[in-house]
Amino acid sequence: MSLRYDLVIFDCDGTLVDSLDGIVRSANLALAEAGGGPHLSMASIAAVVGLSLHEAMGVLMPEASEACRDQAVAAYKSHYQRLADGGELTTPLFPGVRATLDQLRRHGVTLAVATGKSLRGLERTLREQRLEGIFAVLMTADQAPSKPHPSMIEQILAATGHAPERCLMVGDTVYDLDMGRNAGVRTAAVTFGCHGREELAGSRPDHWLERMPDLLPVVGVAALDPSGELG
Repeated sequence: MSLRYDLVIFDCDGTLVDSLDGIVRSANLALAEAGGGPHLSMASIAAVVGLSLHEAMGVLMPEASEACRDQAVAAYKSHYQRLADGGELTTPLFPGVRATLDQLRRHGVTLAVATGKSLRGLERTLREQRLEGIFAVLMTADQAPSKPHPSMIEQILAATGHAPERCLMVGDTVYDLDMGRNAGVRTAAVTFGCHGREELAGSRPDHWLERMPDLLPVVGVAALDPSGELG
């Protein structure tokens, strides 16, 4: 089986790790502190996951001043860190993620991350999940414009030397998929993250992943057995 893609770029929240609960808790605490109105549902907050934090607050607080949004961003970071330091947040890997990443690397596929998280937040997540050193490039919201701008992917392509037609963007939100399409690369939508299938379909993904190991045959790598182990 020959490789179809040499470079696979992953989103983080909702794609590699199940972090929505912590995001929702921190966002509501931040909005309350910044006077952002009533408690928001998980669905409302899930809809903006993938954007940079400042862009997300702009959507969640459309009538707020820039100063209030800045206050909400700072409060979100503070609350998320406090909850994480206190052991109140868990961000487990989705099933099959680790085995899939290991199998891709074993076959020489270059891996990267493009996320709306800050570099500090991403490095913390990777450290907690023992994924340091897995990814060749980490691209975050404090290094590039917010998704769906193509800059994150363009910078990863430049850093790795891979051609766009040999690159696949994997994500759970329309922002991930639209970023990939804007950068001229193929996209794969995961169905177990923050945005639903109907919403994702509007961004016309090239591939669908019901579980992360489904990525392997898409790339051209030997599949895993149903337990998530090597087949």
